[in-house]
Amino acid sequence: MRVEIMIDKEQKISQTTLDALEAELLKNLLPQYPSTAIRIRKGGATGVELSGLRQDEERKNVMSILQQVWEDDSWQH
Repeated sequence: MRVEIMIDKEQKISQTTLDALEAELLKNLLPQYPSTAIRIRKGGATGVELSGLRQDEERKNVMSILQQVWEDDSWQH
């Protein structure tokens, strides 16, 4: 599975924070999806793109994990 996250460059999020987000996402996704690749980059808009998932249920599960990690900001400290 591949997860691509684009963060709007206007949000002024540091590279350190993006690296911490990537590490936390890998920690949460790899146990269920061992072949996960994550790419986080800055761009003109914010968005998430998932590829390599076979079922809608998997997509919902991954999106739920992404949301939980984003909302639980303990990884930022």
